Amino acid sequence: MRGGTTWLLVIAAVAALDLVARFGLGLELEDVLWIEALLFVVSAGVLCWLYRGNPAAPGWRRAVQLVLIASLLLAAVRSGIWASGQPVVLANAVIVCLGLAGWVYWRYLGRSRPSGNKGETL
Repeated sequence: MRGGTTWLLVIAAVAALDLVARFGLGLELEDVLWIEALLFVVSAGVLCWLYRGNPAAPGWRRAVQLVLIASLLLAAVRSGIWASGQPVVLANAVIVCLGLAGWVYWRYLGRSRPSGNKGETL
């Protein structure tokens, strides 16, 4: 199976499992959020494993892969914060700060390395 197809299947499976947890099981929101946190961490781990095995060629496709992995990790943190009883505003603020810090670090890391490897490691 080609790399892109595998990535799409992982994302589709996570979306389907999330929808089942959210609407099909009749769970309380807190339980759904814990399930989401677990799903997002596992899916980020699977995508990271796929990335390590066969990353896309340098360019926008590789950047999309890295952004997907980082986004799933941020989503897991957000779900965990919210599920732990903290206000959703706090969870969103933490994610924005972590996302911005990650982006700044990635850009700084890209400038401090020799050209050709612009911070595209995970």
